[in-house]
Amino acid sequence: MPACKKTQDHAAHKPDPPITPEVWEHIFSLAEEGQTLRQISTGAGMPTWEHMRASLRASPALASRYARARVLAAEAFEDRLLQEVHSINGEDTAAMRLRIDTLKWIMSKRAPARYGEKAGNEPQPDPTTQPDGRPRTIRRVIVDPAARGARGA
Repeated sequence: MPACKKTQDHAAHKPDPPITPEVWEHIFSLAEEGQTLRQISTGAGMPTWEHMRASLRASPALASRYARARVLAAEAFEDRLLQEVHSINGEDTAAMRLRIDTLKWIMSKRAPARYGEKAGNEPQPDPTTQPDGRPRTIRRVIVDPAARGARGA
């Protein structure tokens, strides 16, 4: 006999069991390699994406560990990008341009003060207008036509 609807609804809202420290270590290890929480949640025996996110929101210590794992993931992606760029072969100009642009981009992220976009490359504001586009000053000049005619005569 099928279970009643009330029992099914109750089972659907049953809270998730806590994630063990061992599972968190595995999650952080996978995150350091560049996997997202959604990707990790598809693995066998892994908690759901929603459960991991709720746990991270509830625990500053876990959130801090996850943030560090994401920083390491960025380094892993950088290493992978460098490997890909160095694997470009041949004398193809477009491939060489891609290699150089990629290396410049990585340098701008590693040392933005030295290799990032320079402030001089940004358009300078118009000195006659305020930041919101309104004129800085408004001048009103009244011309007396009678006085103008007297000077011209």
